[in-house]
Amino acid sequence: MKNIEYLKFGSHQLDSLTALHVSGDFDAVIQLLQGQVTSDCKMLSIGRGQPSALCDEKGYVWCNFDILIHDDKVLIIIDIEFQDIFIKEISKFAPFFKVSIEPFQTKVIGWIRHHEEQTIENEHLIIDSDGVNMTLALVLNDQPHTNKVCQEAPEWAIGRKLLGDHLIGPKDQGLFRPHELNQNIHRVSFSKGCFRGQEIIARMEYLGKQKKQTQLIIHSSLDDVSAFTVIDTTLESNGQFFSSCLGAKDLF
Repeated sequence: MKNIEYLKFGSHQLDSLTALHVSGDFDAVIQLLQGQVTSDCKMLSIGRGQPSALCDEKGYVWCNFDILIHDDKVLIIIDIEFQDIFIKEISKFAPFFKVSIEPFQTKVIGWIRHHEEQTIENEHLIIDSDGVNMTLALVLNDQPHTNKVCQEAPEWAIGRKLLGDHLIGPKDQGLFRPHELNQNIHRVSFSKGCFRGQEIIARMEYLGKQKKQTQLIIHSSLDDVSAFTVIDTTLESNGQFFSSCLGAKDLF
């Protein structure tokens, strides 16, 4: 794997993430989400979650999140800054499915592991790429957490970038489509059927000619990425900067 030396293997406390419980009949919950989010919720299973996104009707990404099944509950693990837009948009359709969205009290721990490493209880695979697994573990607030958390959240976010998963920040909301962000690789299913924005996103997949893309650039000066649009924010670790950069394909 390219740039694997920058990955910080181990556990990461993710205080910026919160959990939402999409509550109701399990099949109804899946049916609701299936018609709204970009990933194929029918592929969810115990211990195996999925990255996903919510787009508008024109295919622009409004928020990113991970979906997982925990104790027969469908949970959305989402940045605190995006939870309101997710609740607002999904709540428009929730009554038709007799579904509600409720806070779920838990701490979220991210793990970056080598593929062959053993997981712990309540751990959910999110990304499996190049021999590296990124997982999420839930620690209920009334349960002791005995595993030492040794890394901070920026290292987790850098890890996602290194594996090609570029998440939007609040300033990027509604500005870019999945293909521009390379989110068509990890976050979009093109076989599940209709979802919000699907027609335009599918057209870009099968008929469009992609002129822009997002890639990680590791750099030592902020001036090094001045020719690009930086998605979310530039992160810093050990004197190096990590930026998800959107630009014309010939710039990379």
